[in-house]
Amino acid sequence: MTDASVLRVLNGRLAGTEKQLPASGTVSIGHQFWQDVVIRDPATKGIAVDLQVDGEGGAQITVLTGEALLLGSHVGEGQTAILPAYVPFSIGGVALAWGDPESVRWAEASGIAGSTPAPPLPPPSAQDEAMALLGKAGEQVSGWFTRRRAMAVGAVATLAAGAALAVPTMDALGLRGDSAARADHVLDSAGLAPLTTATDAATGGVIVSGVVANDAERLKAQEALRDHGIEAAVNVQTSAELAQAAADVARIHGLQATGRPISRTGVELRITRLNGDQRLKLAQAIRTDVKQLGRLVFRDDLPPLDDTPIRTIADATKRVSTVVAGDPAYIQTIDGARYFSGAIMPSGHRLITIQGDTVFFEKNGRETQLKF
Repeated sequence: MTDASVLRVLNGRLAGTEKQLPASGTVSIGHQFWQDVVIRDPATKGIAVDLQVDGEGGAQITVLTGEALLLGSHVGEGQTAILPAYVPFSIGGVALAWGDPESVRWAEASGIAGSTPAPPLPPPSAQDEAMALLGKAGEQVSGWFTRRRAMAVGAVATLAAGAALAVPTMDALGLRGDSAARADHVLDSAGLAPLTTATDAATGGVIVSGVVANDAERLKAQEALRDHGIEAAVNVQTSAELAQAAADVARIHGLQATGRPISRTGVELRITRLNGDQRLKLAQAIRTDVKQLGRLVFRDDLPPLDDTPIRTIADATKRVSTVVAGDPAYIQTIDGARYFSGAIMPSGHRLITIQGDTVFFEKNGRETQLKF
């Protein structure tokens, strides 16, 4: 058997419809749109089944709600049964099986499914009833329609009929299912409810965003989505990364700062002493740049940076350095780092500007000029 196994509908109006399965993982099957495989049939309402593929040619089904039928035996809620390839199981009378899409054994699977009594026909859909009303209305007013009008109504009826046929097919097996909604359900089930999901308008893929407690939770989100065959870009931050980002903003504004998480999205920021106005402006700057930040607590008890004066440019960069003239001019270190106007140097000094043969630095309100 190849790795590209599929789940296939074996009977009814959706016979032959397929859904590719992950090489290893779990696929949820049922009536709800959050599920990986959505079968919008009245008889499947209230039924949810997990199909787990082990990646070594084996599989099993677990009934979450409702019941399934496997080789004449009922598999009840909470029960698990081994499911060999090409052996059909049914939910609400809809028979399904899994296996290699190119195998000749599908005829055998269809034969087994055919021995199962067909489910009762579903009640007329909204589309069926609309088409019936349209037909009756056409009979009543046919006497005064011109040929052109009749052709127009015929075209509308054809489009409506096509839509009526397309809707159940699109609903089947998740073809109209919302990948972001399925990803959201998978993450909720994995205990990662605070994460949010959205559909990327450019690619149609799923984007996961938010904050997790640590790297283990980020890996847990990635594995949960992968196990359910959902391709997603997991763009999440850990609480420690959130705290680091807040501290980075403070340092960009010329402050000494360290951050630590106090909750999943809460950060305590230790900084040098600020007045009320400075603190308000810093908080606004941090919240502008760090979108996922929740609670922000300041502790302005951090001692000022060492004010030891610098006498050479190398004192500021902590590396052998040179000044590169140009527009703009910049400082380059021996290891390739470049510092332009506005940059914070390793010494804690801010590079103000380079004018002629003079470099201007500032730290804690004191300006330093160095010749080169």
